[in-house]
Amino acid sequence: MSDGLRNPFSPAFWRSPRPPHAFVLARDRLVYVGPADGMRRSALSAAPAFRVLSRPLPPDTFTPGPDGSPLAGPALSGALQRLLAEAGTKISAASLVVPDGWVKLLVIDAVEPESHAREVDDMFRWKFGRAFGEPVPELRLSWRPAGAGAEGTRILALAAAEQAASSWEAPFEKAGIRIGALETSAFAVSSLDARASGDWFLVWTDGDTATTLVFAGSQLRFARTRPYAEAGEAVQDVRLAVAFGTPDRPAEAPPAFVAGSCAAGPQESGVLEALRGFRAAAGASEPELLTMSRLAPGATVTPAAAAQDPATLAALGVLAGGD
Repeated sequence: MSDGLRNPFSPAFWRSPRPPHAFVLARDRLVYVGPADGMRRSALSAAPAFRVLSRPLPPDTFTPGPDGSPLAGPALSGALQRLLAEAGTKISAASLVVPDGWVKLLVIDAVEPESHAREVDDMFRWKFGRAFGEPVPELRLSWRPAGAGAEGTRILALAAAEQAASSWEAPFEKAGIRIGALETSAFAVSSLDARASGDWFLVWTDGDTATTLVFAGSQLRFARTRPYAEAGEAVQDVRLAVAFGTPDRPAEAPPAFVAGSCAAGPQESGVLEALRGFRAAAGASEPELLTMSRLAPGATVTPAAAAQDPATLAALGVLAGGD
């Protein structure tokens, strides 16, 4: 069982060095990103070089569990073995990134949560239970403070069905690889994009979901992942998420969706185009495009075309997150 989703936000864990290897588990492929020379090298080293390898996953790789969560079958193990043979590098520990829609998010307010951790944990398990449905599955749960709330402290939590999370990790454990950090794509990418001050938000599209992460400087204040059918629908949900994540803005001030800076990706996303149009119409600045050249300047990948791959950006984010 990984340390990641169970507690991806603990300060001690964030300060822990990450393994120099990352895997990105998408719905239709498995991607590996590691040091190009096979040596242990930090993702934040000067001019780091990485190689990117990818293997397709057959359509029957995942099947819905009792609560609808994707359960990985034997095909994932087969793809991993082929990928490891191609990598030709001994890997004992790695980080794993999964799609945003595979993990559920909740935000609540709590009074002195650090002193009432068990009560907060029970509250989240009850609330997540309603989201996962009956019977409530065993959950992999993590939560962290996210600044001041309307009552006490705002708390952000993530949860996944334990059966599903274990199935994603099992092929790696079988191959002798310990998964030390389990993260979602949007959170992985966000670790590469640090702002010094002011309200800002990040929008990341992953398959049929869009995730909004709202920040006040470096403080994460709110997060929400929602499925969408069309890009305009996703942008409206982004506006709601940003408003909810910035409740302390003065009434006379323009909304943070307009006044705050925005970073968005991946670059081929239709949501990005719709977001650009909405902000232009409101007189706001254009969203900053989340690309490797901007977020990981100086880094190189082989093959060069992989620099445009959203999975590469997510992998670099999870590699850098603990340094």
